[in-house]
Amino acid sequence: MIKRTAFRTIALLGSVVWLGACRTSPQPMGVDGPPPMWLPFDGIGLDGEFHDWTGTPTLLHMDAPSPLASVQVQDAPGTLALRLAFRDSVNLQAMPGTLHVLVSSIGGFGGGTAYGVPNVEFAIDFSRLDKAQNGRGAGFALREVTPNGLGAFRSPYELDLVALPTWSSDQFEVRMARRPRGQFGHVAPLAAITAVYVSADSVVHRSATVHYRSTTPPQSGARPRAVGIPAPPAGALRVAQWNVSEGSFRKPAMHARLLAALMPDVLMLDEVYEQVTPDSLRAFFDLPALKALGPWQFVIAGSGGRQRTVVAARRRAVRPEPSMARMQYEPGALDSLRRLVPAAAHRLIDIEQQAQISSTGAWVDVDGREVLFVPLDLQSGGYAGNVQDALRVLQARAIRRHVRRVVDAYRDAHGGEHPPIVLGGDFNPVGSFESVRLLGPQLIEDVTGWMLPSIVQRLNQYSAVTWSSEVAAQFAPGWLDLTYYRGFRQVGGFVFTTEDLSDRLLKRLGMTRETFARVSDHFIVVTDLRR
Repeated sequence: MIKRTAFRTIALLGSVVWLGACRTSPQPMGVDGPPPMWLPFDGIGLDGEFHDWTGTPTLLHMDAPSPLASVQVQDAPGTLALRLAFRDSVNLQAMPGTLHVLVSSIGGFGGGTAYGVPNVEFAIDFSRLDKAQNGRGAGFALREVTPNGLGAFRSPYELDLVALPTWSSDQFEVRMARRPRGQFGHVAPLAAITAVYVSADSVVHRSATVHYRSTTPPQSGARPRAVGIPAPPAGALRVAQWNVSEGSFRKPAMHARLLAALMPDVLMLDEVYEQVTPDSLRAFFDLPALKALGPWQFVIAGSGGRQRTVVAARRRAVRPEPSMARMQYEPGALDSLRRLVPAAAHRLIDIEQQAQISSTGAWVDVDGREVLFVPLDLQSGGYAGNVQDALRVLQARAIRRHVRRVVDAYRDAHGGEHPPIVLGGDFNPVGSFESVRLLGPQLIEDVTGWMLPSIVQRLNQYSAVTWSSEVAAQFAPGWLDLTYYRGFRQVGGFVFTTEDLSDRLLKRLGMTRETFARVSDHFIVVTDLRR
Protein backbone atom coordinates (compact mmCIF):
# COMPACT_ATOMS: atom_id res chain seq x y z
CA MET A 1 0.00 0.00 0.00
CA ILE A 2 1.05 3.64 -0.40
CA LYS A 3 2.84 4.99 2.63
CA ARG A 4 0.48 6.76 4.98
CA THR A 5 2.84 9.69 5.39
CA ALA A 6 2.47 10.41 1.68
CA PHE A 7 -1.28 10.63 2.02
CA ARG A 8 -1.07 12.95 5.00
CA THR A 9 0.58 15.48 2.75
CA ILE A 10 -2.48 15.48 0.50
CA ALA A 11 -4.13 17.33 3.36
CA LEU A 12 -2.08 20.37 2.38
CA LEU A 13 -4.27 20.88 -0.69
CA GLY A 14 -1.90 23.67 -1.66
CA SER A 15 -2.57 25.65 1.53
CA VAL A 16 0.19 27.30 3.55
CA VAL A 17 -2.28 27.94 6.37
CA TRP A 18 -3.11 24.23 6.49
CA LEU A 19 0.60 23.38 6.62
CA GLY A 20 0.93 25.56 9.69
CA ALA A 21 -2.07 23.88 11.25
CA CYS A 22 -0.56 20.43 10.78
CA ARG A 23 2.59 21.54 12.57
CA THR A 24 0.72 22.68 15.68
CA SER A 25 -2.09 20.13 15.94
CA PRO A 26 -2.39 16.37 16.24
CA GLN A 27 -1.69 14.54 12.99
CA PRO A 28 -4.71 12.89 11.34
CA MET A 29 -4.95 9.16 11.05
CA GLY A 30 -3.52 8.02 7.75
CA VAL A 31 -5.64 6.32 5.13
CA ASP A 32 -4.21 3.56 3.01
CA GLY A 33 -4.03 4.45 -0.66
CA PRO A 34 -4.91 2.46 -3.74
CA PRO A 35 -3.54 -1.05 -4.27
CA PRO A 36 -0.01 -1.08 -5.71
CA MET A 37 -1.30 -2.69 -8.93
CA TRP A 38 -2.31 0.78 -10.08
CA LEU A 39 1.05 2.42 -9.59
CA PRO A 40 3.07 0.69 -12.35
CA PHE A 41 0.46 1.88 -14.84
CA ASP A 42 0.28 5.49 -13.63
CA GLY A 43 3.69 6.09 -12.14
CA ILE A 44 2.79 9.26 -10.28
CA GLY A 45 -0.43 10.16 -8.51
CA LEU A 46 -2.69 13.08 -9.29
CA ASP A 47 -3.35 14.00 -5.71
CA GLY A 48 -2.29 17.59 -4.94
CA GLU A 49 1.12 16.75 -3.52
CA PHE A 50 4.51 16.00 -5.04
CA HIS A 51 6.38 13.42 -2.97
CA ASP A 52 6.61 11.05 -5.94
CA TRP A 53 8.74 13.56 -7.87
CA THR A 54 11.58 13.40 -5.35
CA GLY A 55 14.82 12.62 -7.14
CA THR A 56 13.41 13.21 -10.61
CA PRO A 57 15.82 15.44 -12.57
CA THR A 58 14.58 18.69 -14.08
CA LEU A 59 14.41 18.41 -17.85
CA LEU A 60 13.68 22.00 -18.88
CA HIS A 61 14.52 25.41 -17.44
CA MET A 62 13.11 28.73 -18.59
CA ASP A 63 14.54 32.13 -17.81
CA ALA A 64 12.57 35.07 -16.46
CA PRO A 65 10.38 36.81 -17.44
CA SER A 66 8.67 33.59 -18.51
CA PRO A 67 6.20 32.63 -15.75
CA LEU A 68 7.17 28.96 -16.24
CA ALA A 69 10.36 28.11 -14.36
CA SER A 70 10.96 24.41 -14.98
CA VAL A 71 9.55 21.09 -16.20
CA GLN A 72 10.18 17.59 -14.90
CA VAL A 73 9.14 14.47 -16.80
CA GLN A 74 8.41 10.89 -15.72
CA ASP A 75 7.12 7.97 -17.73
CA ALA A 76 5.27 4.85 -16.63
CA PRO A 77 3.91 1.91 -18.62
CA GLY A 78 0.58 3.60 -19.20
CA THR A 79 1.19 7.32 -18.76
CA LEU A 80 3.62 10.19 -19.24
CA ALA A 81 3.69 12.84 -16.52
CA LEU A 82 4.98 16.41 -16.29
CA ARG A 83 5.60 18.56 -13.26
CA LEU A 84 5.28 22.24 -14.15
CA ALA A 85 6.82 24.74 -11.73
CA PHE A 86 5.93 28.45 -12.09
CA ARG A 87 7.51 31.53 -10.58
CA ASP A 88 4.20 32.64 -9.11
CA SER A 89 0.70 31.23 -8.68
CA VAL A 90 -1.27 30.84 -11.90
CA ASN A 91 -4.48 29.22 -13.06
CA LEU A 92 -3.16 26.65 -15.51
CA GLN A 93 -6.41 26.71 -17.50
CA ALA A 94 -6.71 30.52 -17.46
CA MET A 95 -3.30 32.16 -17.82
CA PRO A 96 -2.76 35.52 -19.54
CA GLY A 97 -1.20 33.71 -22.46
CA THR A 98 -0.60 30.11 -23.53
CA LEU A 99 1.98 27.52 -22.60
CA HIS A 100 2.78 25.13 -25.46
CA VAL A 101 4.61 21.91 -24.67
CA LEU A 102 5.99 20.62 -27.98
CA VAL A 103 6.80 16.93 -28.37
CA SER A 104 9.20 16.28 -31.27
CA SER A 105 10.49 13.22 -33.06
CA ILE A 106 14.24 12.63 -32.97
CA GLY A 107 14.06 10.63 -36.18
CA GLY A 108 12.62 13.48 -38.21
CA PHE A 109 9.12 12.04 -38.50
CA GLY A 110 7.27 15.01 -37.03
CA GLY A 111 4.69 16.79 -39.12
CA GLY A 112 6.16 20.27 -39.17
CA THR A 113 7.84 23.17 -37.39
CA ALA A 114 6.41 25.26 -34.54
CA TYR A 115 8.18 28.27 -33.01
CA GLY A 116 11.37 27.25 -34.79
CA VAL A 117 11.30 23.69 -33.42
CA PRO A 118 11.50 21.09 -36.23
CA ASN A 119 9.89 17.65 -36.48
CA VAL A 120 7.14 18.39 -33.92
CA GLU A 121 4.66 15.52 -33.54
CA PHE A 122 2.07 17.34 -31.42
CA ALA A 123 1.61 20.15 -28.91
CA ILE A 124 -0.20 20.45 -25.60
CA ASP A 125 -1.75 23.89 -25.08
CA PHE A 126 -2.31 25.01 -21.50
CA SER A 127 -4.73 27.99 -21.42
CA ARG A 128 -5.79 27.68 -25.05
CA LEU A 129 -6.46 31.02 -26.69
CA ASP A 130 -9.08 30.09 -29.28
CA LYS A 131 -11.76 30.58 -26.62
CA ALA A 132 -10.15 33.29 -24.53
CA GLN A 133 -11.98 35.04 -21.69
CA ASN A 134 -11.06 38.63 -20.83
CA GLY A 135 -7.62 38.26 -22.38
CA ARG A 136 -6.90 34.96 -20.68
CA GLY A 137 -6.78 31.48 -22.08
CA ALA A 138 -9.54 29.02 -21.25
CA GLY A 139 -8.90 25.31 -20.86
CA PHE A 140 -6.54 22.83 -22.54
CA ALA A 141 -6.09 21.53 -26.07
CA LEU A 142 -4.03 19.09 -28.10
CA ARG A 143 -2.78 20.12 -31.53
CA GLU A 144 -1.14 18.29 -34.38
CA VAL A 145 1.71 20.10 -36.10
CA THR A 146 1.48 20.44 -39.86
CA PRO A 147 3.85 21.91 -42.45
CA ASN A 148 2.01 25.18 -41.81
CA GLY A 149 2.63 25.08 -38.06
CA LEU A 150 0.25 24.34 -35.18
CA GLY A 151 -2.92 22.71 -36.42
CA ALA A 152 -6.52 22.56 -35.27
CA PHE A 153 -7.47 22.44 -31.59
CA ARG A 154 -8.33 18.93 -30.39
CA SER A 155 -9.90 17.64 -27.19
CA PRO A 156 -7.54 16.93 -24.28
CA TYR A 157 -9.67 13.85 -23.62
CA GLU A 158 -8.10 12.17 -26.66
CA LEU A 159 -4.98 11.62 -24.54
CA ASP A 160 -6.69 11.49 -21.13
CA LEU A 161 -4.91 14.75 -20.35
CA VAL A 162 -5.36 15.80 -16.70
CA ALA A 163 -3.67 18.42 -14.52
CA LEU A 164 -4.02 18.97 -10.76
CA PRO A 165 -4.56 20.99 -8.71
CA THR A 166 -7.49 22.63 -10.45
CA TRP A 167 -7.08 25.84 -8.45
CA SER A 168 -4.37 28.49 -8.66
CA SER A 169 -0.93 27.17 -7.70
CA ASP A 170 2.76 27.53 -8.46
CA GLN A 171 3.15 23.87 -9.42
CA PHE A 172 1.04 21.27 -11.20
CA GLU A 173 1.09 17.59 -11.99
CA VAL A 174 0.08 16.79 -15.57
CA ARG A 175 -0.59 13.27 -16.79
CA MET A 176 -1.50 11.86 -20.19
CA ALA A 177 -1.85 8.44 -21.78
CA ARG A 178 1.00 6.88 -23.75
CA ARG A 179 -0.09 5.87 -27.23
CA PRO A 180 1.29 3.16 -29.56
CA ARG A 181 3.40 4.19 -32.50
CA GLY A 182 1.36 5.56 -35.36
CA GLN A 183 -1.37 7.01 -33.15
CA PHE A 184 -1.84 10.67 -32.34
CA GLY A 185 0.03 11.48 -29.15
CA HIS A 186 2.72 8.84 -29.52
CA VAL A 187 5.87 9.78 -27.63
CA ALA A 188 8.87 7.85 -28.96
CA PRO A 189 11.29 6.15 -26.50
CA LEU A 190 13.70 8.94 -27.41
CA ALA A 191 11.88 12.21 -27.98
CA ALA A 192 12.55 15.93 -27.71
CA ILE A 193 10.52 18.31 -25.55
CA THR A 194 10.35 22.10 -25.77
CA ALA A 195 8.32 24.56 -23.68
CA VAL A 196 7.10 27.76 -25.30
CA TYR A 197 5.19 30.40 -23.36
CA VAL A 198 3.43 33.05 -25.45
CA SER A 199 2.26 36.00 -23.37
CA ALA A 200 -1.01 37.85 -23.87
CA ASP A 201 0.87 40.50 -25.84
CA SER A 202 2.42 37.80 -28.10
CA VAL A 203 5.91 37.85 -26.60
CA VAL A 204 7.45 34.39 -27.05
CA HIS A 205 9.57 32.74 -24.33
CA ARG A 206 11.12 29.48 -25.50
CA SER A 207 13.14 26.91 -23.59
CA ALA A 208 15.95 24.86 -25.02
CA THR A 209 14.90 21.64 -26.74
CA VAL A 210 15.95 18.71 -24.58
CA HIS A 211 16.02 14.99 -25.41
CA TYR A 212 14.06 12.71 -23.12
CA ARG A 213 14.60 8.94 -23.05
CA SER A 214 11.77 6.82 -21.61
CA THR A 215 12.72 4.51 -18.77
CA THR A 216 9.78 2.09 -19.10
CA PRO A 217 8.27 0.23 -22.04
CA PRO A 218 4.73 1.33 -22.87
CA GLN A 219 1.78 -0.67 -21.54
CA SER A 220 0.15 -2.68 -24.28
CA GLY A 221 -3.06 -3.47 -22.38
CA ALA A 222 -5.82 -1.26 -21.04
CA ARG A 223 -5.85 0.32 -17.61
CA PRO A 224 -6.97 -2.17 -14.91
CA ARG A 225 -10.64 -1.80 -13.95
CA ALA A 226 -12.19 -2.16 -10.52
CA VAL A 227 -13.71 -5.60 -9.98
CA GLY A 228 -15.66 -4.63 -6.87
CA ILE A 229 -16.99 -1.70 -4.83
CA PRO A 230 -15.33 -1.54 -1.39
CA ALA A 231 -17.72 -2.23 1.46
CA PRO A 232 -17.65 0.13 4.44
CA PRO A 233 -15.38 -1.11 7.24
CA ALA A 234 -17.11 -2.56 10.30
CA GLY A 235 -18.56 0.17 12.46
CA ALA A 236 -17.86 2.93 9.94
CA LEU A 237 -20.24 5.67 8.86
CA ARG A 238 -20.32 5.86 5.07
CA VAL A 239 -20.89 9.40 3.75
CA ALA A 240 -21.55 9.98 0.05
CA GLN A 241 -21.32 13.51 -1.33
CA TRP A 242 -22.55 14.18 -4.88
CA ASN A 243 -23.45 16.95 -7.30
CA VAL A 244 -26.49 15.26 -8.85
CA SER A 245 -26.81 17.68 -11.81
CA GLU A 246 -30.09 19.55 -11.52
CA GLY A 247 -31.38 18.73 -14.99
CA SER A 248 -30.92 14.97 -14.89
CA PHE A 249 -32.05 14.71 -11.26
CA ARG A 250 -35.58 15.50 -12.39
CA LYS A 251 -35.62 11.86 -13.58
CA PRO A 252 -33.57 10.29 -10.80
CA ALA A 253 -34.09 6.54 -11.19
CA MET A 254 -30.44 5.93 -12.15
CA HIS A 255 -29.25 8.29 -9.41
CA ALA A 256 -30.95 6.00 -6.92
CA ARG A 257 -29.32 2.89 -8.36
CA LEU A 258 -25.86 4.46 -8.40
CA LEU A 259 -26.14 5.65 -4.82
CA ALA A 260 -27.60 2.38 -3.58
CA ALA A 261 -24.64 0.46 -5.01
CA LEU A 262 -22.44 2.33 -2.51
CA MET A 263 -24.58 1.53 0.57
CA PRO A 264 -24.25 5.02 2.11
CA ASP A 265 -25.46 5.92 5.60
CA VAL A 266 -25.58 9.68 4.99
CA LEU A 267 -25.96 11.59 1.73
CA MET A 268 -24.94 15.19 1.04
CA LEU A 269 -26.44 16.19 -2.30
CA ASP A 270 -25.95 19.46 -4.14
CA GLU A 271 -27.34 20.98 -7.32
CA VAL A 272 -30.80 19.57 -6.62
CA TYR A 273 -33.31 21.37 -8.83
CA GLU A 274 -35.16 24.39 -7.42
CA GLN A 275 -38.69 22.97 -7.62
CA VAL A 276 -37.90 19.90 -5.50
CA THR A 277 -40.49 19.32 -2.75
CA PRO A 278 -40.64 17.01 0.26
CA ASP A 279 -43.04 14.83 -1.71
CA SER A 280 -40.79 14.55 -4.79
CA LEU A 281 -37.76 13.83 -2.63
CA ARG A 282 -39.73 11.24 -0.66
CA ALA A 283 -40.60 9.58 -3.97
CA PHE A 284 -36.89 9.49 -4.78
CA PHE A 285 -36.04 7.66 -1.56
CA ASP A 286 -38.96 5.31 -2.15
CA LEU A 287 -37.44 4.11 -5.41
CA PRO A 288 -36.71 0.37 -5.05
CA ALA A 289 -32.91 0.60 -4.97
CA LEU A 290 -32.80 3.09 -2.10
CA LYS A 291 -35.87 1.81 -0.27
CA ALA A 292 -34.25 -1.61 -0.03
CA LEU A 293 -31.51 -0.08 2.15
CA GLY A 294 -34.00 1.03 4.81
CA PRO A 295 -36.07 4.08 5.76
CA TRP A 296 -34.67 7.53 4.91
CA GLN A 297 -35.09 10.95 6.49
CA PHE A 298 -33.94 14.16 4.86
CA VAL A 299 -33.64 17.95 5.07
CA ILE A 300 -33.95 20.27 2.04
CA ALA A 301 -32.27 23.68 1.92
CA GLY A 302 -34.59 26.67 1.80
CA SER A 303 -32.05 28.75 -0.13
CA GLY A 304 -29.85 28.31 -3.18
CA GLY A 305 -32.23 29.13 -6.01
CA ARG A 306 -32.13 26.67 -8.89
CA GLN A 307 -29.40 24.56 -7.25
CA ARG A 308 -30.30 23.48 -3.73
CA THR A 309 -28.73 21.09 -1.24
CA VAL A 310 -30.02 18.10 0.72
CA VAL A 311 -28.89 16.05 3.73
CA ALA A 312 -30.37 12.54 3.97
CA ALA A 313 -29.69 9.58 6.25
CA ARG A 314 -30.99 6.04 6.48
CA ARG A 315 -32.04 4.37 9.71
CA ARG A 316 -30.99 7.49 11.61
CA ALA A 317 -32.73 10.48 13.12
CA VAL A 318 -32.27 13.70 11.15
CA ARG A 319 -33.35 17.21 12.10
CA PRO A 320 -32.71 20.58 10.45
CA GLU A 321 -30.53 23.20 12.05
CA PRO A 322 -33.02 26.11 12.27
CA SER A 323 -30.43 28.86 11.84
CA MET A 324 -29.23 27.26 8.57
CA ALA A 325 -32.63 26.47 7.04
CA ARG A 326 -32.31 29.46 4.71
CA MET A 327 -28.72 30.62 4.61
CA GLN A 328 -28.31 34.25 3.60
CA TYR A 329 -25.64 36.86 3.05
CA GLU A 330 -25.29 39.73 5.44
CA PRO A 331 -26.83 42.94 4.05
CA GLY A 332 -24.59 44.56 1.45
CA ALA A 333 -22.24 41.57 1.20
CA LEU A 334 -22.59 41.38 -2.60
CA ASP A 335 -22.10 45.08 -3.27
CA SER A 336 -18.35 44.65 -3.72
CA LEU A 337 -18.95 42.44 -6.77
CA ARG A 338 -20.70 45.21 -8.68
CA ARG A 339 -17.46 47.18 -8.80
CA LEU A 340 -15.70 44.27 -10.53
CA VAL A 341 -17.91 44.14 -13.61
CA PRO A 342 -19.78 46.62 -15.83
CA ALA A 343 -23.45 47.25 -15.20
CA ALA A 344 -24.42 44.98 -18.08
CA ALA A 345 -22.91 42.04 -16.17
CA HIS A 346 -24.76 42.67 -12.90
CA ARG A 347 -27.34 40.00 -13.70
CA LEU A 348 -25.18 37.31 -12.06
CA ILE A 349 -25.16 39.33 -8.85
CA ASP A 350 -28.91 40.00 -9.01
CA ILE A 351 -29.60 36.27 -9.39
CA GLU A 352 -27.36 35.51 -6.43
CA GLN A 353 -29.08 38.14 -4.31
CA GLN A 354 -32.39 36.43 -4.96
CA ALA A 355 -31.17 32.84 -4.53
CA GLN A 356 -28.91 33.38 -1.51
CA ILE A 357 -26.61 30.57 -0.31
CA SER A 358 -26.77 27.06 -1.77
CA SER A 359 -26.17 25.28 1.51
CA THR A 360 -27.95 24.08 4.63
CA GLY A 361 -27.27 22.34 7.90
CA ALA A 362 -28.78 19.23 9.46
CA TRP A 363 -28.08 17.18 12.56
CA VAL A 364 -27.78 13.42 12.09
CA ASP A 365 -27.67 10.91 14.91
CA VAL A 366 -24.42 8.93 14.78
CA ASP A 367 -24.09 6.35 17.54
CA GLY A 368 -26.16 8.42 19.94
CA ARG A 369 -24.49 11.75 19.21
CA GLU A 370 -25.65 14.42 16.80
CA VAL A 371 -23.29 15.40 13.98
CA LEU A 372 -23.68 18.58 11.93
CA PHE A 373 -23.73 17.89 8.17
CA VAL A 374 -23.27 20.84 5.81
CA PRO A 375 -23.63 20.30 2.02
CA LEU A 376 -22.78 23.17 -0.32
CA ASP A 377 -22.57 24.23 -3.96
CA LEU A 378 -20.32 27.19 -4.80
CA GLN A 379 -20.22 29.39 -7.89
CA SER A 380 -18.69 27.82 -10.99
CA GLY A 381 -16.34 29.20 -13.63
CA GLY A 382 -13.85 32.03 -13.81
CA TYR A 383 -10.26 32.29 -12.62
CA ALA A 384 -8.38 33.72 -9.65
CA GLY A 385 -9.50 37.28 -9.00
CA ASN A 386 -12.43 37.54 -11.42
CA VAL A 387 -16.07 38.06 -10.43
CA GLN A 388 -16.97 34.34 -10.25
CA ASP A 389 -14.00 33.66 -8.00
CA ALA A 390 -14.83 36.67 -5.81
CA LEU A 391 -18.39 35.35 -5.50
CA ARG A 392 -17.10 31.91 -4.45
CA VAL A 393 -15.11 33.57 -1.67
CA LEU A 394 -18.15 35.55 -0.48
CA GLN A 395 -20.23 32.36 -0.49
CA ALA A 396 -17.57 30.57 1.55
CA ARG A 397 -17.43 33.42 4.05
CA ALA A 398 -21.22 33.37 4.44
CA ILE A 399 -21.30 29.59 5.00
CA ARG A 400 -18.41 29.87 7.45
CA ARG A 401 -20.26 32.58 9.40
CA HIS A 402 -23.39 30.41 9.68
CA VAL A 403 -21.45 27.32 10.74
CA ARG A 404 -19.40 29.13 13.34
CA ARG A 405 -22.52 30.62 14.93
CA VAL A 406 -23.93 27.12 15.28
CA VAL A 407 -20.62 25.87 16.70
CA ASP A 408 -20.51 28.70 19.23
CA ALA A 409 -24.08 27.97 20.36
CA TYR A 410 -23.29 24.26 20.64
CA ARG A 411 -20.21 24.94 22.74
CA ASP A 412 -22.17 27.21 25.08
CA ALA A 413 -24.66 24.38 25.62
CA HIS A 414 -22.07 21.59 25.95
CA GLY A 415 -19.41 22.97 28.26
CA GLY A 416 -17.10 24.22 25.53
CA GLU A 417 -17.09 20.99 23.52
CA HIS A 418 -17.12 21.24 19.72
CA PRO A 419 -19.70 19.35 17.67
CA PRO A 420 -18.57 16.75 15.15
CA ILE A 421 -18.93 18.23 11.64
CA VAL A 422 -18.94 16.88 8.09
CA LEU A 423 -18.91 19.51 5.34
CA GLY A 424 -18.68 18.89 1.63
CA GLY A 425 -19.89 19.58 -1.85
CA ASP A 426 -19.03 21.12 -5.18
CA PHE A 427 -16.45 23.75 -4.29
CA ASN A 428 -15.76 24.54 -7.96
CA PRO A 429 -12.22 25.68 -7.02
CA VAL A 430 -11.09 26.71 -10.50
CA GLY A 431 -9.85 30.11 -9.33
CA SER A 432 -8.06 30.89 -6.08
CA PHE A 433 -7.77 28.46 -3.17
CA GLU A 434 -9.38 30.92 -0.76
CA SER A 435 -12.91 29.49 -0.76
CA VAL A 436 -11.58 26.02 0.09
CA ARG A 437 -9.26 27.42 2.76
CA LEU A 438 -12.14 29.23 4.49
CA LEU A 439 -14.33 26.13 4.70
CA GLY A 440 -11.59 23.57 5.27
CA PRO A 441 -8.57 24.32 7.46
CA GLN A 442 -9.84 27.75 8.57
CA LEU A 443 -13.44 26.78 9.35
CA ILE A 444 -12.68 25.89 12.98
CA GLU A 445 -9.90 27.85 14.66
CA ASP A 446 -9.12 25.62 17.60
CA VAL A 447 -5.81 23.96 18.44
CA THR A 448 -7.47 20.78 19.75
CA GLY A 449 -8.64 19.73 16.31
CA TRP A 450 -8.97 20.85 12.72
CA MET A 451 -11.23 20.17 9.80
CA LEU A 452 -9.49 17.41 7.87
CA PRO A 453 -9.86 16.61 4.17
CA SER A 454 -11.26 13.33 2.97
CA ILE A 455 -8.37 11.58 1.23
CA VAL A 456 -9.82 9.49 -1.59
CA GLN A 457 -8.79 8.14 -4.98
CA ARG A 458 -10.66 6.78 -7.96
CA LEU A 459 -11.20 3.02 -7.93
CA ASN A 460 -9.01 2.14 -10.90
CA GLN A 461 -6.33 4.80 -10.84
CA TYR A 462 -4.18 6.95 -8.63
CA SER A 463 -6.17 10.15 -9.14
CA ALA A 464 -8.25 12.58 -7.08
CA VAL A 465 -10.25 13.80 -10.11
CA THR A 466 -13.97 14.25 -9.30
CA TRP A 467 -15.27 15.95 -12.47
CA SER A 468 -15.05 15.01 -16.14
CA SER A 469 -17.05 16.03 -19.20
CA GLU A 470 -16.16 15.28 -22.79
CA VAL A 471 -19.11 17.48 -23.73
CA ALA A 472 -17.25 20.40 -22.16
CA ALA A 473 -13.93 19.12 -23.52
CA GLN A 474 -12.40 22.58 -23.57
CA PHE A 475 -11.73 21.96 -19.89
CA ALA A 476 -9.75 18.94 -18.71
CA PRO A 477 -10.97 16.74 -15.83
CA GLY A 478 -10.66 18.44 -12.46
CA TRP A 479 -10.80 18.15 -8.70
CA LEU A 480 -13.95 20.11 -7.83
CA ASP A 481 -15.70 18.12 -5.08
CA LEU A 482 -14.28 18.00 -1.56
CA THR A 483 -15.36 16.66 1.82
CA TYR A 484 -14.01 17.84 5.18
CA TYR A 485 -14.69 16.40 8.62
CA ARG A 486 -13.94 16.97 12.31
CA GLY A 487 -14.47 14.69 15.29
CA PHE A 488 -13.89 11.49 13.29
CA ARG A 489 -11.04 9.51 11.85
CA GLN A 490 -11.15 8.40 8.25
CA VAL A 491 -11.00 4.64 7.74
CA GLY A 492 -11.69 4.42 4.01
CA GLY A 493 -13.24 6.02 0.97
CA PHE A 494 -13.00 6.39 -2.78
CA VAL A 495 -14.22 8.39 -5.78
CA PHE A 496 -16.94 6.54 -7.70
CA THR A 497 -17.89 6.54 -11.37
CA THR A 498 -18.95 3.68 -13.64
CA GLU A 499 -16.12 4.63 -16.01
CA ASP A 500 -13.73 2.88 -13.61
CA LEU A 501 -15.58 -0.44 -13.30
CA SER A 502 -14.82 -3.77 -14.98
CA ASP A 503 -17.17 -5.23 -17.57
CA ARG A 504 -18.14 -8.03 -15.20
CA LEU A 505 -19.02 -5.64 -12.39
CA LEU A 506 -20.97 -3.37 -14.74
CA LYS A 507 -22.98 -6.34 -15.97
CA ARG A 508 -23.80 -7.35 -12.40
CA LEU A 509 -24.96 -3.79 -11.64
CA GLY A 510 -26.97 -3.55 -14.86
CA MET A 511 -24.96 -0.54 -16.01
CA THR A 512 -22.48 0.42 -18.70
CA ARG A 513 -19.23 2.33 -18.52
CA GLU A 514 -21.06 5.38 -19.89
CA THR A 515 -23.93 5.26 -17.37
CA PHE A 516 -22.44 7.82 -15.02
CA ALA A 517 -21.64 10.34 -17.76
CA ARG A 518 -25.32 10.36 -18.76
CA VAL A 519 -26.36 11.17 -15.19
CA SER A 520 -23.82 13.72 -13.91
CA ASP A 521 -20.40 15.10 -14.82
CA HIS A 522 -19.45 15.04 -11.12
CA PHE A 523 -18.36 11.77 -9.50
CA ILE A 524 -19.49 10.60 -6.06
CA VAL A 525 -17.04 11.22 -3.20
CA VAL A 526 -17.35 8.42 -0.63
CA THR A 527 -15.82 8.84 2.84
CA ASP A 528 -15.84 6.16 5.56
CA LEU A 529 -15.59 7.66 9.04
CA ARG A 530 -15.38 6.25 12.55
CA ARG A 531 -15.78 7.99 15.89
